[in-house]
Amino acid sequence: MFKRSMMTLIVTLFALTSLYPLFWVVLQSLKTDVEFFGNQWSLPHRFIWQNYITAWEQASFATYYGNTLLVTLISLVGGVAVCVVAGYAFGKMKFFGKRTLQVTFALVLFVPSPVLLLPVFFINRDLGLLNTYPGMIGPYICSIVPMGVLLMQFSFAALPNELSESAKMDGCGEWRTFYRILLPLTMPTVATLSILQFIGVWSEYMWAFISNSSPKMYTIAVGMAQMASKKYVYGFGPVFAGMVITSIVVIAVYIFLQKYFVQALSEGAVKG
Repeated sequence: MFKRSMMTLIVTLFALTSLYPLFWVVLQSLKTDVEFFGNQWSLPHRFIWQNYITAWEQASFATYYGNTLLVTLISLVGGVAVCVVAGYAFGKMKFFGKRTLQVTFALVLFVPSPVLLLPVFFINRDLGLLNTYPGMIGPYICSIVPMGVLLMQFSFAALPNELSESAKMDGCGEWRTFYRILLPLTMPTVATLSILQFIGVWSEYMWAFISNSSPKMYTIAVGMAQMASKKYVYGFGPVFAGMVITSIVVIAVYIFLQKYFVQALSEGAVKG
């Protein structure tokens, strides 16, 4: 009983420590600049919701949101689709060069992302893809493939081969066995991969900034950085409101998919 109480207390403290910065940002987003500089730890005398309107309209957050949603959703669907299909091939099929490709995917994981920025930039420039959606989406899809393929490979490989054999005995072809029998059983891993891809693309700054010189193509991360650099123009309240607007979608997606994420971690712990 004592151990359980102590564990509950420790987990609660960690949760409060993690949530407090978000609470602090929300608190500052509802203040005037006078209140912010007067006492950053006090509650606002009245909630200044106008800060959110200012961030959304004057700082062009509507444009940034639209760009980010488009790029993130296409990168999410495209990246996860490639990882799922390739993971199934590696986990359940036999073909020439399989081992070599597996080693290649594993080695790519050890290449630091900044090393690839310059080559990818020149490739996009030569193809005329700078300041375009495909120029952003393509590298984002490729960035999740090495790790995603390995995750899906392990997930499919962990499923009993008897399932595939039984499905084929019942007349299912390779494709139908994949998406009707095995894919539903790997949904926790797919959800985990989706969360990682969504958060990674939504909050990514460097490539979105380098590949675009037009403000009309900025994503939410770049737009937020631009707004923060003009905090004395917009005011601190709207800047913090922009931070809340930037974070709220990621939080909502994680809450929606967290049960699958936790399930995938639990299954990995049990199998390990």
